[in-house]
Amino acid sequence: MPETVQDTLFRSLPGVYRRKGKDGFTYRLLGLFADVLTGIEDEVYGLHRQLNAQRADERFLPWLASWVALLLDETWEESKRRELIRRIVQLYTIRGTIEGIRQFVEIYTGIKPEIVEEYGAGWQIGVRSTIEVDTRVYGTWEENAHRFSVLVATFEEFDIDRKDKVRERVLIEKPAHTQLVHVGWFASFWKVGVRSTAGVDTKVGG
Repeated sequence: MPETVQDTLFRSLPGVYRRKGKDGFTYRLLGLFADVLTGIEDEVYGLHRQLNAQRADERFLPWLASWVALLLDETWEESKRRELIRRIVQLYTIRGTIEGIRQFVEIYTGIKPEIVEEYGAGWQIGVRSTIEVDTRVYGTWEENAHRFSVLVATFEEFDIDRKDKVRERVLIEKPAHTQLVHVGWFASFWKVGVRSTAGVDTKVGG
């Protein structure tokens, strides 16, 4: 029969405490400590699993996230929290960039979004557009620069809370000098400038 924790503890005692053998009070008393220590040993032996974001017990996720200065939103699905912990160090290296925003939104929604910058060259006066004919000037470059929108193409229904979470995350991850115009959600069968034209046959809703 293999030696138990209780046996190991008993064998480690000075001889004076072992005189009555396993029938004595001391041996029975050690049984109480053995139960506690066995639980602790199991935790220690399994600690390596808790250092893996994909394998750790859910209760360990906030602790694991704290190692990489990440405050988890407990309302996120467990799988998404695990994925965020796994990728956060790499995401820190691209924080404040278009790609960083894109990857954060993709982790939460499972969809890679389109990032549309307001000052993008969609037209050129005298080449593709004529003022007061097919073009309206509505502000200076400085007023429209550093503004962007996030467009998520999906057939899946996202409730208001989940949409708000995405917006909150974009506001956290965006460059400090930029302004988020809106986060738009639309069915994936159209794409601005390819199969649809904003303001002509398409309306983007928030």
